[in-house]
Amino acid sequence: MKQRIKVVLVGLAVLASIAMCQSAPGVSVEVKGGQDLEQQSLDAILKELSTFEYGRGEEILYKLRDYVLSHKDSPESREECEAKLVSFLGGDATLAGKMAVCRELRLIGSEKSVPQLEKMLVVKETTDMARYALEKIPGAAADNALKDTLGKVQREIKIGIISSLGLRKTSTAAPELGKLLQDSNQAVAIAAATALGQIGGSEAAEILSAVLAKTRGEVKTCVASSLLRCAEEYLSLKNPAAASALYDKLLAAKLPLVIRQAAMKGKVVTVSDGRARLILDLLSGKQWEMHPPVIAMVKDVFNETEIAAVCRLLEKLPEPSRVQLIAVLASYPKEAVLSTLITEAKSTQTSVRIEALKALEKVGDASTVELLAERAAQTRGEEQAAAREGLWRVKGEDVDRAILFELETNTKEDIQDELIRAVGERRIVRGKNLLMNKARSSSAADRLQAIKNLKLISSPSDLAQLLGLLLELENDPELEEMQNTVAAVSLKIAKPDARANAVKRVLNETEDVKKRCSLLRVLGKIGDDSSLPILRDALRTGNSDVADAAVRALADWPTITPRDDLLQIARNSQNLVHQVLALRAYVRMVGMETYRSPEGAVKSLKEALELAKRPEEKKLILGVLPDFACQDALQLAESLLNVEGVKEEAQAAVDKIKENLKKE
Repeated sequence: MKQRIKVVLVGLAVLASIAMCQSAPGVSVEVKGGQDLEQQSLDAILKELSTFEYGRGEEILYKLRDYVLSHKDSPESREECEAKLVSFLGGDATLAGKMAVCRELRLIGSEKSVPQLEKMLVVKETTDMARYALEKIPGAAADNALKDTLGKVQREIKIGIISSLGLRKTSTAAPELGKLLQDSNQAVAIAAATALGQIGGSEAAEILSAVLAKTRGEVKTCVASSLLRCAEEYLSLKNPAAASALYDKLLAAKLPLVIRQAAMKGKVVTVSDGRARLILDLLSGKQWEMHPPVIAMVKDVFNETEIAAVCRLLEKLPEPSRVQLIAVLASYPKEAVLSTLITEAKSTQTSVRIEALKALEKVGDASTVELLAERAAQTRGEEQAAAREGLWRVKGEDVDRAILFELETNTKEDIQDELIRAVGERRIVRGKNLLMNKARSSSAADRLQAIKNLKLISSPSDLAQLLGLLLELENDPELEEMQNTVAAVSLKIAKPDARANAVKRVLNETEDVKKRCSLLRVLGKIGDDSSLPILRDALRTGNSDVADAAVRALADWPTITPRDDLLQIARNSQNLVHQVLALRAYVRMVGMETYRSPEGAVKSLKEALELAKRPEEKKLILGVLPDFACQDALQLAESLLNVEGVKEEAQAAVDKIKENLKKE
């Protein structure tokens, strides 16, 4: 880039000097050999380019491009530049240099470039670059050069020339290309068919049509594809009759389904009047393989007042067509299709039911709540997922009200469970008290589901009620889930050191040991550092249950604040469970310190390793070590290579640490 700037600056300086000399009286500028400085500049560029090879000295390409761009808009300069480039091609330059020149002739070349490029067309080493230039040179000369060369070259070169004729849309080449459609070489025939499709027009279409029945295999498929292109061109030119004739020919031939489907879609498009009738007839017929393209056009042809005629055909369609059509119906207003979709959601065909349930997500309303909840409760897998998504995502406050009404009145436990989920997923806040009641009085499964979903719709103002519910619970799974809910709602408080206040207040007022233990566990899940003194005091009480709850609360802590507390527990506790819980939490917290110096982190992990009595904890430490890759980490991992129970994990850690060290 610096060299390019330097070249430009030098050029500007020279031009400025010339201008000054020309403006001074009595001063003239003499240019050696009658050539101006710009011509000498191109000569110099071409001289350097004559030895150019890719991979070195590529700045010369930029020089040539800059020169051509700066002269292309002046007819005289452009012509002079073209002449020099053409002359260059006739010399002994490298192939890379000639390619660079052909790239520029693509930009400024005229009929004067064609004779030299035509000579290059028949040479294997230069044919591609010559075609590259000729493809953009305007005029019949370039067309003729390509056509005239077509019969003089072998297969590989011939295929390239055919391709160029197609890209240039050389209509005069259509007869010659038509002769190649049945060439003994399949690649040549395919190239010719493709080129005729690119050229288009009536002559190309006639040639392709005439040979369609005479070809086989890939050639026939390519001929058919090109006929599709010709038909599309007819449509763009407002000639539907000609397009329709081609589509009829394709539909009558033995061709791959995808081509016949494309032809059928085109055929429908060509019908100006009676398009809806044609679609209905096709859907009513037995050509089931033609349904996909026809169904895809339904939305463009039938409005909401006309779609009922299509809906009436649903039950008579094969299963794949029903599924596809239901997906289309989902884009219509509910008034036009809702009753049909409800019927399809009760179909005996699983895929149809699933698609209908998905559609109800878009067009359903309050009247579909019972159906969706029932389907969600009584099915599994994809059908259940579709029903749940429908129940959770269908829009409307009337839907929310219907869900709450069903929750109060429906007595089936499995449906209750789905409705409870929906209250949470839809964030129906006014259903909060209803879920509170369900958490107290319904079946065990519904109680648990209500507690889980309370966390989604409750706010910090509800903490008193939630804590009251927590203290009422006896069942361990429900207790644990309620602890999670209280913690999750507490974490919605913006001020971090106020998040545990509600729990601490209730804890101060509670004497029952089991309830105190439950509240201590909540403090650990919240992770408000202001409550750490309470947990430290709990560790020193003589009650084993309270101490156990405090250890578990510290082990749950979401930040690294109680790391040292946990290390002391792991080191000094006589309770094996507490040792393990504390040690595992300590290792987890060390791993959270991603910005800590590797050596410091490894020192902490080494302390943990000294306390680890079981392979499980040693494996945990080995899993964290590669995150702090350094020589100390490598040595610590290597020290475990011969330790029974962790050999494989130690080797994996060593390999990972070495890999990370290499990256650094």
